Amino acid sequence: MDASSLGGADPSVESCSEGAFQSSDMQHIMTIGIIEHWFVKPSDITPGPKSILGSGSFGIVVKGMLNHATEVAIKIPKTRFQSREESQLANEMRLFRHIRHPNIVLFHGATLMVINGGSPCLSLVLEWVDGGNFGEYMQQLGSNAVFEADGHAFAYKILLDVARGMTYLHKLTPVILHLDLKPANILVEKLFPPKGKITDFGLSRFARNSLPQPKVGTEKYMAPEVAQRKPYGPAADVFSFGRVIIWTITGELCPELISFTSFKGQEDACLFQTLDEVASSCLEEEPHMRPHLFQLYDRLSTPPPTTTTTTKIVPPPPPTTKTKIVL
Repeated sequence: MDASSLGGADPSVESCSEGAFQSSDMQHIMTIGIIEHWFVKPSDITPGPKSILGSGSFGIVVKGMLNHATEVAIKIPKTRFQSREESQLANEMRLFRHIRHPNIVLFHGATLMVINGGSPCLSLVLEWVDGGNFGEYMQQLGSNAVFEADGHAFAYKILLDVARGMTYLHKLTPVILHLDLKPANILVEKLFPPKGKITDFGLSRFARNSLPQPKVGTEKYMAPEVAQRKPYGPAADVFSFGRVIIWTITGELCPELISFTSFKGQEDACLFQTLDEVASSCLEEEPHMRPHLFQLYDRLSTPPPTTTTTTKIVPPPPPTTKTKIVL
């Protein structure tokens, strides 16, 4: 079934954490990992000295080496799977097993790690991305002379990468909803041009026609239907993407500020026009009025026009019958 047919079906969601992943049964998850060949032996992981990349309520992220040859980022919970944060990590394992895309952080597997002599914790082993998140990247560009020359084009490229990765997620069967798309969950690899990679699937879901609908995500980037705990589907990610675009252009989250942003030169003006059109279509109040991610990706992939004509992105008409995803 084509995931795009969900556009008019008002699909609701179901947590990716099912079975062993839902109960956070470490032994069962390890068994699944061994059978599916994604459990990494602890002896194959070498944490680097002074390698802590970040920390939070969930635990820490450290840099390490896989098989002495591959740089990885290891996401280690503070305790065994007993809290909401640890169950989100199990959710990521459940989900990452199904994902392979160049614009999504690569899942190498899971392993057992210990923090401060505690009990072994099942931890995520992810691709090491040489660079910070999108928010940090834009701050660095803003304070660097390169921003004036290439910054807007670089930001546009990263947004295009995000649209490409999200299109992949929404074209899977069943559709995967990210539900927490924001600058902090977009990593930027230091390449020329830079490469954007989506990360953090702790709150993600499979799209399904079922209830209830939990309120998940970050308030400032959350679609209205999610905030109101109404049925939601792929259009919720589209709204969040629109908010990311607004933030990218203005540094703020107020749509009215977008028209007052200063872009220099004809090429920058064309980039702005395209992003303005895309963001406006993403932020429609009614979910069925928002375009699909693949349409946004196609629009962003099209070379910006050299004139100031406006193109409205129109979502396809909803199907006459509702389509249910069967897992």
